[in-house]
Parts: sequence; structure tokens; C-alpha cells
Amino acid sequence: MTQGEPAVTPQAVRRTILEMLHRAKASHLGCSMSVVEMLIAMYASVDVGKIRSHAPDRSRIIVSKGHCAAATYAVMMHYGIIDPDQIRGYHTDGSMLAGHVSHGVRGVEHSTGALGHGLAVGAGCGLGLRARGYSDASVLVLVGDGELQEGSVWESLMFIRHHRLSNVVLLVDNNAISSITHTHEVIDMRPLAARFQGFGLMVAETDGHDVAGIVAAISDMRRSPTPGVVICNTVKGKGVSFAEHQPIWHYRTLSDEMYREALGGLGNDEEACRT
Repeated sequence: MTQGEPAVTPQAVRRTILEMLHRAKASHLGCSMSVVEMLIAMYASVDVGKIRSHAPDRSRIIVSKGHCAAATYAVMMHYGIIDPDQIRGYHTDGSMLAGHVSHGVRGVEHSTGALGHGLAVGAGCGLGLRARGYSDASVLVLVGDGELQEGSVWESLMFIRHHRLSNVVLLVDNNAISSITHTHEVIDMRPLAARFQGFGLMVAETDGHDVAGIVAAISDMRRSPTPGVVICNTVKGKGVSFAEHQPIWHYRTLSDEMYREALGGLGNDEEACRT
């Protein structure tokens, strides 16, 4: 994290997500809650000031799992990239903040949600940054475990490995649920680490709800000459007891009663990020 940046806590981000989804009567609660610590760690690993100013040598953060837009925009707001007034219009008529991330929002590098596209764009960014001599810039790409069933992801990994783009780090939200069922019931990708290793990639596996652990893994990947993947084992719906591990919360919206219950379940303890 850039010196002087405020600490962003998972608890505060989850509260913001709940407020956004409840206000807009929007879905995608489960997939937004699973990536909170991952997104915090990604922004904590780069120079956020350069992202705010849109500097050409900025690190690129690409959320290929575009349906976790609420979490993405909430974290961006807590890092001062998006204005709070803009957040209040999430998923409402006339707002730029739709249910999938869009590059029409300043600070978003690529519109995603058509799964499997983000890593290819990230590979191009990594190649371009290296060609321009921006050695301090990273490209961090977040994908879902269900998204790994898209062939374009593996084509991108072959390109990244061939060109030794060690400035590109892939982070996988391994929450084991793909839309309305368990990921392995659609296509079983297990053992996931072995598949990545078979492509000649460096692989780390970590608790996807441990900010410090994810930051450390990203740092290790960036120091290695071999491109890397961080498998983040997460809980879909994390922090909302009635939504955890429940596929239906990819689609369901919060009633007033559910919203109050979810907020109450988060508690009042603003646990500091372990970064």
C-alpha cells in the first residue's frame, strides 16, 4: 500500500455492499461478499494514487468476474477512487454503476461480465507495460472459479507463460459455487493447483479472507520471474450467515428484514485489515 493510504476494512466494505444492494434491490450478493478481502488486497498491493490520477505507468486491476460489481465499486470508494455520491446511485436508472463493471466508470480498466475476457486484456496490459519500461506496474486480474471453464482463460495463460509476463498475477475466487450450483458439478476442475502448474505457472494457495496472506502471495508472485496464480479459497456470501454457501444468493435480493439481519450479523467491530 502507498504510504499514507487509509486502511480499508472488510467489515466497512461489506456494510457498503449491503447498503448498495438493498437500496437498489439488486442481486449478486453472494459473489460480491466472497471477493471483499481479495479486492482490498489487490488495491493494497499497488499505488492507488496513480490509479486515481490515471497515470500511464499505473498498475492495472481488472475484475474479470464482472458480476461482483457491487464489491468492486465499494472497495474503489473506500480507496477514494469513486465518490460516495456516485455509489448511492448504484444500479439505478441513469447511473454509470451497473450490475457488471464498466470502463465507463473512471478507475475501471475494462468492462467485464461476459466471462473469460479479463485475463486476455490483462495479458495485453502486461505486455504493453513491459514494452514501455514501466517495471513497477503490476496487472492484477480477478477471476471466478466457474470462469475458469472458459477456454479463453487458458489461452491467455499460455500467452502469459510464453512471454514470461511476471508482471501479471491471476487471482482466483475459489468459492466452489458457479451461479446456481456447485462448480464441480458443471465441470470439475480439481485439483486446480495442478492444472495451473501444468501450464508452467507458479501457484500459491491461500485463505481468500486473509488480506495479509493475499498481499504476501501477490508480493511473492511479483518477485518471481515466472508468472503466477493465487488461488484464494473463499466462502460465497461471506459475512451474511443466511447467504453463505447458498447458490440462490447469486440472484436473490434483500428484503428490509433481511437487510437488517445482515447488518446485525456483521457486528460493530471494525477489524483492521491485516496488511
